[in-house]
Amino acid sequence: MPTDSYFSDEASPQDPQERKSLDLVQRAVLSALLGVVLGLFSATLAVYLVLRGHHDLPHSDVIGLWVMTGVIGLVTSGSILMINRRKLYHPLLLLGLIPMAAAWYGIFH
Repeated sequence: MPTDSYFSDEASPQDPQERKSLDLVQRAVLSALLGVVLGLFSATLAVYLVLRGHHDLPHSDVIGLWVMTGVIGLVTSGSILMINRRKLYHPLLLLGLIPMAAAWYGIFH
């Protein structure tokens, strides 16, 4: 009967240093992917609200979508912090509010 090594994956690293390095790369790739996809969604919504929000929507809807821009940004930065094993009350969480803050002047002035 074959041993457990028969069923092991030859591509998986056996060295702990190599596993740690692979884990770091996986977290970096997932963080970048999440940041681009959700961050782009939040930024696009903020740009839409500044450029076309008052023409297409009532003011109350613009305010609601503006708040959603901040919520999406916070969820994005919070999930990136969780993927990288940081605490959710880390100051970098506030980076998720950048699209909301950038759209503030265009919406309210």
